Amino acid sequence: MRALFGDLALAGDAVAEGAADRLLRGEAGRVEHGTRVRFSLRVAGGCVREARYRAYGCPYTLACCEWLARRLRDAHLPEPAVAASAAASAAAAGSAAAAERLAAAVGTPADWAATLGIPQARLGRLLVIEDALRAALGPGAASHNATQAATAPGADELMTKPG
Repeated sequence: MRALFGDLALAGDAVAEGAADRLLRGEAGRVEHGTRVRFSLRVAGGCVREARYRAYGCPYTLACCEWLARRLRDAHLPEPAVAASAAASAAAAGSAAAAERLAAAVGTPADWAATLGIPQARLGRLLVIEDALRAALGPGAASHNATQAATAPGADELMTKPG
């Protein structure tokens, strides 16, 4: 855990490198509540080429985000199947599909806690991380191709930055 917290190498935003790249972003939490997380994933051909994050939270939150970003690299994930304008029932099915894709790639918050030795009292922080990843993988995810702006809105000055 300390090694991950001491080397937050993947803090930041993913950047499109080619025309085929898609950037998927998802955010969850609030600074006022102690945890805010944004994941940005560069996906090409159904494979995560780069996973990065920005986070505000306790050391467990930051270390878990770093660990997940490392594990997501090269994970095979299909593009979100449901468009943002889909009907509510389709969106609910898309959210369940996002949860399944996420669990298949990196497990569940309970798995993360067990693997990283995170106390059960911090499980709520991990649920915020899961929500951010689900938002990136699910219906209505903020998605940009390489020709669109690569900046994302938010209170970035409060979230982790490399260096």
